[in-house]
Amino acid sequence: RVLTVKPDLGSLKILPYASQTAMVLGTLHDQVTGELSPLCTRGLLHRVIESARDDFGLAFTVGAEIEFTLFHDDKTKQDDMPVAVDESLFGHATTLNQQEEFISDLYDQLCKQNISVELVHAESASGQLEIVLKYQLDPMKLADNVVLARETIRAVARLHGTRALFLPKISAAQAGNGMHLHFSFRNLRSINSPKSNAFPHETIPDAISSLGGSFLEGILDHLPALVSLTIPSVNSFRRVGPGCWTGSDVSWGVEDKEAPLRVCIDPATRCATNVELKLADSTSNVYLKIAAVLSAGLDGIMRGLKLRPMAGSTEAEDLDSSLASKLPATFEESLEYLQCDNFLCSILGKELVICYIALRKAEIEDSSDVSLEDEVIHAYRLA
Repeated sequence: RVLTVKPDLGSLKILPYASQTAMVLGTLHDQVTGELSPLCTRGLLHRVIESARDDFGLAFTVGAEIEFTLFHDDKTKQDDMPVAVDESLFGHATTLNQQEEFISDLYDQLCKQNISVELVHAESASGQLEIVLKYQLDPMKLADNVVLARETIRAVARLHGTRALFLPKISAAQAGNGMHLHFSFRNLRSINSPKSNAFPHETIPDAISSLGGSFLEGILDHLPALVSLTIPSVNSFRRVGPGCWTGSDVSWGVEDKEAPLRVCIDPATRCATNVELKLADSTSNVYLKIAAVLSAGLDGIMRGLKLRPMAGSTEAEDLDSSLASKLPATFEESLEYLQCDNFLCSILGKELVICYIALRKAEIEDSSDVSLEDEVIHAYRLA
C-alpha cells in the first residue's frame, strides 16, 4: 500500500540551524482513496483530542521534559564507547557552565521556531541536560514541538562539536534519559470556569478532583499495556526499577519521584496542578503515546473509576493483589499486555496494533544479543 503525506501547513517551520530548509509535519493518507491511514499516529492523536472535546467536553493541557546526554564528537572513534562531555554529578553546574554556548544557541534556535522553553537544567548523569518545554493547551502542538525540539537538539549539538543521545539507558551506574509528560485538563462544559484547570479539587489542598481521580485510575488500569507504547525498547526497560525515579509498580503518589504517576503540587497554592507520567522516553512515538495515555484516562472517566489509595498509605498496603501489581519486567512482556488490552487495541485499531507489535518484536529479536555498550555505540553513530 502506498501512502502519501498531507502537509499541515500550520506546522511549517524555517529551520534556523539549516536556514535554507523548512520542515512541515503532516498526516498519512491512502494514495488512491485519500482517506486517513489507520497507521497514521498523528491522525490518531487528532481523533482522540476531538473525542475528548465532543464526547466528554474536555480539553487537555500537556507538557514535556526532554532529557539527553552530550558526548564529545570524535569521528576517529566510531567503534569505541563514546565519552561524555564531563563527569559531573546530579544537578552540578559543570555541564551548564562548560556548555553555555551550546545551551544559549539551542535556546535561541528553539525560540525562533516558536517553541517555548520553561527551563534548562543539569540532570543526574554526566553531561546530561533536561529541556522543559512549556505546556500547551493543544496536545498536538506539544507533540509537534517535541519532534522539532529533538531535531534541533541533535543539530545544534553537532554544530558545537558534540553529539546528543536520547537513549534511555547509557550507563548501568547512572540515571538514564526519560521524556516525562505532564497532563491536566479543562472542563469545557463548566458554567463557571470552562478555561480553568479541572484536575485539582476545588476546596481541598493537595487533592484531586473526582474527574482527575478517574483520569488517573484509567491510566493506572491500562499502565501494564501502556508502557509498551511509552517505553518501547529493550534499552528502555534497562532504565526502569526501584530507585531509578521511574516507578516499578502500578501506583501513584503526590510529589513522589518513585511513583510512575506523580501528582504535582504548586508550592504556593498547595493546588494539585497536574500529573506527571515518568514511564516515558524518547524511543517512543510521541503522537502514539500521548493518544494512548489520554485515551486510557478518558476510559477511566467514562467508567467512573475510583482512584486507588496512594502508594505508601495504609489503605494501599491492604490493596487487592491484582491492583497492587508489578509492571511488566521486559518490553516483550509489555507487548503481551497490549495484545490483551481490548480497549487500547480498539483505540489504536487492528491494523496499527498488528503492525506495531510485529515491528517491535522484530526489534526485540535483533537486540537479543546486544549489550548496553553496543546500544550506546550504535546510538552515538546515528546521533
